[in-house]
Amino acid sequence: MTLVDTVIRPIAGPRWTRKRLITMLLDCYGPTPRGGVDIAAVAFYAGVSPSTVRRWLSPPKSGTRRLTIPKHRLVQLQRGPSEVERRNDQQHQHALNALNALASIGDESAILPAWREQGWLDQHTVVIIAIHGRPWHQVAVTKATRRALGEVHRRGATVDNLVVPTRFHAQLLAQAVMMRQQRWRVHPAAHLLATGRTQVWMADAPAVDLAALAASLPMAHTRAR
Repeated sequence: MTLVDTVIRPIAGPRWTRKRLITMLLDCYGPTPRGGVDIAAVAFYAGVSPSTVRRWLSPPKSGTRRLTIPKHRLVQLQRGPSEVERRNDQQHQHALNALNALASIGDESAILPAWREQGWLDQHTVVIIAIHGRPWHQVAVTKATRRALGEVHRRGATVDNLVVPTRFHAQLLAQAVMMRQQRWRVHPAAHLLATGRTQVWMADAPAVDLAALAASLPMAHTRAR
């Protein structure tokens, strides 16, 4: 469990219907030439047989609206591979450790020279964008420069943005966004979204207020030295 897990509660997720499940899989894997869900691609990602995926997509039994797909399998399809998710958690912990170092009064040795050299102690921007041509929102971390922001804007239109003191603040806030939106997450195939596939959620999810979310986080007011 990360620090963000302890202070940010996920918002309620969507009402999962067969139609929403099919739409999500069509959006995230692309349709087959005949317009249906790419069963083989979904099966490969989930590590199951195509017949299992077909069963997941079958209509609910008469008299019930409950989906056939198990909850843990639905969550698996919404998230990245376990090693990628674990790496994201490690990045969050590294950002938290760095912020603790920045908060250490009078301990300059806690600040690594590489942080300054790489510009990580400069201001960064957290941006939520609406991905061009896709029904997804994404959170991104970038330097607070016109050029860096321009690169992000090539992927989508700005929904919200916030400048924070350092890259570590930005990483902590981006993690908080994904924790809040986790029940609305999607994980598109690489050919549909090349960058930031674990930082994406459905566009019809409740909006995120970056400023309010940032203010609720520990270390929110820690400054670079």
